[in-house]
Amino acid sequence: MTATRTQSESYDWLTQQQQKMLSTLKAWSNINSGSYNVDGIEQMTATIAAYAEQCLDVTATITHLEPITTMDDSGNLVERQVGPVLQLSKRPKAQTRVLFCGHMDTVFPLESSFQKWHQIDQNTLGGPGVADMKGGILVMLNALQAFENTDQAEKLGWDILLNSDEEIGSLASAPLLAKAARRNNLGLVYEPCMPDGYLAGARRGSGNYSLVVHGKAAHAGREYHLGRNAIATLAMSMCKLDDLNKLSDSITLNLGRISGGGPTNVVPNLAICHFNIRVSTLQDQEFAEQHVAKVVQAANSLDGFSTIISGGFNRPPKPASNAQRKLFELVELCGEELDLELGFRSTGGCCDGNNLLAAGLPNIDTLGVQGGDIHSDKEYMLIDSLVERSHLSFNILQRVAQQPDRWL
Repeated sequence: MTATRTQSESYDWLTQQQQKMLSTLKAWSNINSGSYNVDGIEQMTATIAAYAEQCLDVTATITHLEPITTMDDSGNLVERQVGPVLQLSKRPKAQTRVLFCGHMDTVFPLESSFQKWHQIDQNTLGGPGVADMKGGILVMLNALQAFENTDQAEKLGWDILLNSDEEIGSLASAPLLAKAARRNNLGLVYEPCMPDGYLAGARRGSGNYSLVVHGKAAHAGREYHLGRNAIATLAMSMCKLDDLNKLSDSITLNLGRISGGGPTNVVPNLAICHFNIRVSTLQDQEFAEQHVAKVVQAANSLDGFSTIISGGFNRPPKPASNAQRKLFELVELCGEELDLELGFRSTGGCCDGNNLLAAGLPNIDTLGVQGGDIHSDKEYMLIDSLVERSHLSFNILQRVAQQPDRWL
């Protein structure tokens, strides 16, 4: 029988892992795993699977996903392949079960200039994915390894689900997330915490859309009157879409990218706008969807134009429900035990924590490392937060194992 560690011994063991975690993180950061770099994602998957199998003594399952459909800048629906999902599981019949969730993809494609880690100062590491969220995956795996070597471990079963399409909306992995959510009682997600150490509370929902306007090409000089200018109609429609920002303080619509047209002596017959909507409630979502539908209807009422809308809401809002507030209290108590002053702050960002709560699973979704400037070439993480946040997750597991009825 394997000897178990006390809480103090587990803290010490996790502290001793910092250099190993740091070295591993540097190696992982140097593997490009942009969401559409399937080869890089598969390398990352194999690398993390080997690490997890060794430290947790379980066999990994790798699931390959169907392609997702997106709209390109020519108005065509195209299929794009995404990387696999990595899953591990232990004690599936346990009465209390925890889902550990994270993502292996980053926002940095192969052509990005941001490809390697670099040391910023003694306690700060920069690099793609160091905070979002390869560092978080290491916190997850090390905290769980420490917990597995305590006498509380047999009280909890757990799943790990790491997907590869989170940064592009988790469209392909969403069914697996929902399925995993339904067989667990608590979700722990390892997005980075806020730069000041606080965690995310309520989150807004998100929808991604593409608006495509088809007009009619014509010579801009000789036969302008025979043409139908798609750019002009798109511009008018975009202004109407942007009006949504004036109609509600809890909804934002961001016009993100436009394309269309060609030579200036040709009336353009195609124009496209890609945009994002953030909402705070399901009522907001319904209102926004109705607004978009009215804009499309108005554009289609114009002579000679055909306008279509593609996309929709893929992540519903994540409100601060009673179940969520109970978890906030749990995390704050665990932080106090470590002399960490933790709090929760609402954010406009969204993540797979939104998906999990929509499937009925209460969760805390910023248990990863402390860092900032994510989604930019200035991304960084604080090195000492690898151990600090591992201690925090270990404490959460200990308390849930000891008093599941109090927290779940």
